[in-house]
Order: sequence, then C-alpha cells, then structure tokens
Amino acid sequence: MIEKAGSKTVLIAMTGGVESTVAAYLLKKQGYKCIGIGLQLFADGEVTGPFADVAVLDLNKIKKICQFLDIPFYAVNAKDIFADKVLDPLVGRILSGQTFEPLVYLNAVLLEILLEKAPKFQTTLVATAHYAKVLKNQKTGSFELFVANDLEHDQSYSLAKLEQRHLENLILPLSEIRKKEVEKIGSLIKVEFLPRIKTKADHIMHDPRMADLVEARAPKDLKRLGTIYDYANEGSICEHKGIHHYYVGQNNLQFDKKNEIQIDPLKQVISIISYKGNIFVDYPTKLKYQQALVVQFSASANLDMSHPISCYVKMAPKGEKIPCKLLLKNNNMALVEFEEPRSGLLVAGQFLVFYNRQLDKGKVIGSALVEVGGMFSEFSYNTLPERKEDNNEQEDTYDHSADNIDRMRF
Repeated sequence: MIEKAGSKTVLIAMTGGVESTVAAYLLKKQGYKCIGIGLQLFADGEVTGPFADVAVLDLNKIKKICQFLDIPFYAVNAKDIFADKVLDPLVGRILSGQTFEPLVYLNAVLLEILLEKAPKFQTTLVATAHYAKVLKNQKTGSFELFVANDLEHDQSYSLAKLEQRHLENLILPLSEIRKKEVEKIGSLIKVEFLPRIKTKADHIMHDPRMADLVEARAPKDLKRLGTIYDYANEGSICEHKGIHHYYVGQNNLQFDKKNEIQIDPLKQVISIISYKGNIFVDYPTKLKYQQALVVQFSASANLDMSHPISCYVKMAPKGEKIPCKLLLKNNNMALVEFEEPRSGLLVAGQFLVFYNRQLDKGKVIGSALVEVGGMFSEFSYNTLPERKEDNNEQEDTYDHSADNIDRMRF
C-alpha cells in the first residue's frame, strides 16, 4: 500500500536481519514515526528445529539495531499463538504423513499481532520487509497483492493467506527495490545484523531438523514406528524409526550401515500411511497428476468466480508458475486442471497460490490447500500407479472411490 507519511506512526516487524533494518530505515527517511516490534516465538532452551533460521532468538540485538536507528522497540511474547497457529498444526500434519507451509501461517500470525498492537500506539499502519506489493484498486477501493519488482526474491506466495483487513493497513517498503539494492543500503548501516543459518534443504519441511522439533513436541505414542515397503512388489524392506523422519518425495533414504540395508537412491517415498506406520517407496517416473481437488480456497478481492479461470499456480515458495484452469465450486472447494499430465505427486496439505500472470506485474488471485491430486476420470481418480494385484495395503495408499468427485458434481 502506498501511503503518504506525514507524521504517521507505523509498527514494523523487526527480525535483526538486513531486510527489516533497511525497511525501517527507509520508512524513517520517508517521514514515518517507526516503532520496532520483535516476536518471541520460543521459550529459552526450547527446541526450534529449522525455525532457528527465521525466529528471533536474540531480542537484545534487535533492540540495539532499533537504538541505532533511533526508533522505539517492543518485544511481544507470541509463543502461545505461534504454537496454536503454526507449531501444533505443523506437527499434526507431519504425523499424518501430510505437508504444511509454516512460513505462510507464521506471516499471518505476524500481521495479526501487529494489527492487534497498532491501536495502542494510535495507528492502524503496519509494515514488514517482504518483497511483494500491495496496491489499491481505484475502482473498487479494495487492496490486492502483487509480485515484487525483484521476481527472483518475490515473497507474494508467503503472504497469500493475508486478508483485506491485513492488506489495507500494510506497508511494504521493499516492494519497489531489488535485494542487491537492499544489501547495498544495509552495508551503509553500521550495525551488527543477526546471522541466519543457511540450510541445504530445498524447503523448510524437508529440513532434517524438523524431526527434532517433532520429537520435542509430540507425545511418544504418536511418533509411530513401522515398516518401509516397496510399492511395486509390496515387499517389506526394513523397519523405520518413526514416520516423522520421512516425507513424500524424499529420496536417498539412508539407514544404519550395520544393517546392510540398501534402497535404490532413485526411489522416493510416495505414500505414508500414518495410522499403520507404513511407508511406501517407488520410482518417481511412474507418478503422474493432471488434476487436484483443493479446499479452503480463498479468493482475492474482485475475483469473478462465476466461470472457469485460466491462470497460473505456484506450488512452493520458490516454485515456477504453472499454467492451469481453475474451476471454483461450493464450500470453498475448487478443481485445478493442468494442460498436460505432470510428473510427481501432489501431497495433501500442499499450499497453492494462484496468479493472473506468469511473469512481472502479476497479482495473487487466490490460495488453497491440496486435498488430493492425481489423474481424475469421470467416475474415479488415481493418486498412485496401479499395481498388479489389489490388497488391503492398496486401499490405504490410493483411492478409486468417487466420493470427492461427487462432492465436486462432476
């Protein structure tokens, strides 16, 4: 949102990193009265898992940054709401063999807290250091989320769960500039930024430290042990130490060398049956999907939902925008159809963000969660490749019923 500063007060989320510091610096230069807010997400000594990379673990250093910038700083205890809205659902999803986008929900928590605190400082304005844009539709007066100028570092995906009441009061100072420019400005601000651990994981849900977080937060009886099976021949490969150590799409599975157990590194986890503790592996080249049934669809302002929408979908924070058709149904459900069958699997709980354009100047038109993805027909759908013989395990790993299709009124 573009806002004339005047002497207006704005609450800005401070993380101790270069982005939030530069964002506060720019707001001050524009004439805003800035107030820094830092969220405490974990208690001292609590296991943080991969959130060590994003959580504020040293509020005193952020306070020193704010003192250098000559702005007030307030720490907010957000442990309970963070646990309720992010950590508990995250652990539940992992123990169910599904996936989650914790940073999307963390951003929603962040905005909720900033807006809750804003009236105490006689303001409604809040700010973050995300790379994205919020623009006002001059015809309708509503606010819409757009991609940033820096497409390589665009974070509109992570903000796609925000509602109108968030967007209309949100200022994004980094929306028009690129990360290289932010780093250049940051080098001129003589403060000590909080270091961030650089993980090799391609996604926070695939970080090995996630298992440590589940170990610390989940009851022992929910960390179900079980067996790893070869999906194609239904043979048992070995026992495993808990489903929370695995995720759909995982490959290069490694075990204790003393057991002399080997799994072809090209095979992936393709299904997790949580209540039995069963994990199935197979070659990903056999996996295809062309449709996805999605739930909790949240539309942007001004979206015409009366007819199918040709758009682009992003399925991960750093994912590509893929052409698709969106058919909106009742009860916040929708069907996503891709032009051609795609390799791989869509996992239950996967967060999808829809855009009206593939490249620059595009805007978010909605978001949703995957309930099931696969190759749908008129009467049924397959989520995994067929095997030679049906058995009880097959009923647990993929579903040929038309229950969800009926609900979509196919």
